[in-house]
This record gives sequence, C-alpha cells and structure tokens, in this order.
Amino acid sequence: MDIHHVGQLVDAEFESAVGFYRDTLGLPLRETTDGPVRVAFFDLSSVEFHLIVREERGSPADELLDAVGRRSAAHVAFEVNDLAAAMADAADAGLQFVGDPPEDGLGPYRRAFVAPEAHVGVPFEFVAPA
Repeated sequence: MDIHHVGQLVDAEFESAVGFYRDTLGLPLRETTDGPVRVAFFDLSSVEFHLIVREERGSPADELLDAVGRRSAAHVAFEVNDLAAAMADAADAGLQFVGDPPEDGLGPYRRAFVAPEAHVGVPFEFVAPA
C-alpha cells in the first residue's frame, strides 16, 4: 500500500485556487476537469495532489463531498493492488463505505471511500487503477 494522492476540498473560485497552487507554490498542473465538481490534478514527485472545488450541487459526488466535508477538508487516498481485498479487509474490521463502492474516481482509478464517521483520523479512500 502506498499513498496515491492527497485531496483538498476548498470553498473558493476554481481558477484562483488553481493559480495559487500552480503559480504561487509552483506545483506542476497536469490537468483540470469541468462540471459541477471541478478537480485540478497536480503531479508531484512522490504523490498527486487533487484540488477539489464544488461549484454547484446536484452531482453524483454530493453524498461523498458532504460526508467527507463534515469531517475534514482533506483526505488521503491509499493505492492498493487489489481493491476488492482491501474493501473486504476493511469491512471485516467493521468499517463502512460511502456510496456503493467500488466506484469510478475523479481520475483514472476505481475507489472505495471509507465512511469518515467510522474511524479516527483523516478521511481516506482506497484506490486502484481502472
């Protein structure tokens, strides 16, 4: 298991937020998405950073963003080789998931987001390449 990305949900204007991380901090921007939930993907040497801005409600991500946002503005994604096995191990440990995983992630991966209220610490998800 390794860290795939750190995600940060911000309540800000998307282009301004992207400009801060790209221009002020110098993070290398790979791509951005459009839609009610916009994501900027920054590639760092050891991990990705995902800047997430919800511009409007009404997307399939609302349940997840609400659940995670109540706990923390940030989350960590752990990359696993076998998503089904990671989900089974988590379920055996008594953890529950948000939504109906595995689901498509905001990038080229499948994910299972662990319900934040079911554990201590920063919210997290398991991801595996799609």
